[in-house]
Amino acid sequence: MRIRNTILSITMAAVLITGMTGCQTRGESAGLGAAIGAVAGAIIGNQSGSQGEGAVIGAIIGGVGGLIVDDIQRTKAKKQATAQETAVVYDYNPSQGESMVFENSELLPGNAVRGEFVTASMQYALLGSGPGKTVTETRVIKQGDEIVSQISSQQFTRNDGTWVSTQDFRVPKNWKPGEYTLEQTVATIQSTVSGTTKFWVE
Repeated sequence: MRIRNTILSITMAAVLITGMTGCQTRGESAGLGAAIGAVAGAIIGNQSGSQGEGAVIGAIIGGVGGLIVDDIQRTKAKKQATAQETAVVYDYNPSQGESMVFENSELLPGNAVRGEFVTASMQYALLGSGPGKTVTETRVIKQGDEIVSQISSQQFTRNDGTWVSTQDFRVPKNWKPGEYTLEQTVATIQSTVSGTTKFWVE
């Protein structure tokens, strides 16, 4: 129950901030992520005592810590498979209610050059959404266990099917060469799924 309440509170904060900012263009999603982080930080402090709440909380803390990436393109999404096709893959029955599966996480190219654009891509399946469900897609970059940047945290309406969501961003020139991790999370009020990808910054 604590996990669900925390995610609900974070989602409400995101909705309020999205309504105020009307984030639509590149670069603005970074500012939105920071704003969500600032509001949600207080919520997490009061409601969260569990590490099991996972990547969403870590991502929002990253937003408070400081956004390094500021050249970000609008998120793009396409349906990779229909609701019927996805239901067959997972042998899904509507009586199961909401079901979400994180299928794939990628960053292309795998060797990122500072000052150039890369593409963060995630694929996930959503079933039992009814007429459509609000999902929060969050992307953060880590080096080791430290969050170095929150790329974005944005809300979208998705219905049943398999979705591929991509976002381009420019790798900051001040990042040190080495191995980094892209952590991508998808959350509804009921479910949270995530995946990670290792990549190298040259």
